[in-house]
Amino acid sequence: MMKVFVCVVLVLAMVQFLVEPGQAISCADVDRSLVQCMPYLTGGTPQPAAGCCAGVKQLTGMATTTPDKRQACNCVKDAASRYQNIKDDAATGLPTKCGVPLSFPK
Repeated sequence: MMKVFVCVVLVLAMVQFLVEPGQAISCADVDRSLVQCMPYLTGGTPQPAAGCCAGVKQLTGMATTTPDKRQACNCVKDAASRYQNIKDDAATGLPTKCGVPLSFPK
C-alpha cells in the first residue's frame, strides 16, 4: 500500500508540468516518461539517470488539468502494481533528486 501511495505522490508531483492544455494524457505517455527511472526505483542504481530526470520533468508538465492529473496518477498506480520491487525511499526521493519541486507536502 505504501508503494502505491508513494507512486501517487510522485506522479501528482510530476504531472503538474507536462501535457499541453487540451491534450489527454495516456498511460503510454506516463510509461515512456518514467521507463528510464526503473533502475533507480528498483535499487539498481544509486542515482536516477539523466534520461529519468528528463522524463520526470516532461511528465510534470504534461498534465495541466485535474482530470489529466488523475489519469496520470491512475497510470502510475497501474504500473506500480506490475513492479513489486519498487523501493519506497527511491520513489519518494525521485522528484528531489531530479530537481522537481513538489507543490504539496509529501
